[in-house]
Amino acid sequence: MALSEDDERWLEAEVARMVAELRVLPSQEKEDRIGLEISLLPAEEQAFVPTVLLRFIAAERRGEPLPEAASTTGLPPKRRFAWTLRPPR
Repeated sequence: MALSEDDERWLEAEVARMVAELRVLPSQEKEDRIGLEISLLPAEEQAFVPTVLLRFIAAERRGEPLPEAASTTGLPPKRRFAWTLRPPR
């Protein structure tokens, strides 16, 4: 099943957000998180990610800005639990 135009725009915005986050301060953890986010996408959207990245490369070569990044945060932040020796109630 092909993606709708709205779905393509949404996915471009999500990938633009991922790229923007990675450019701020690149790290292996951010790269891993992006890979995880992409792996959790439905198959049709995963298949479209390389197309989006190629569009970004072509736009940068022409000197055009990337699409507007999504304002969502993608995956929820990792939850950290405090360890205690106290048994649960």
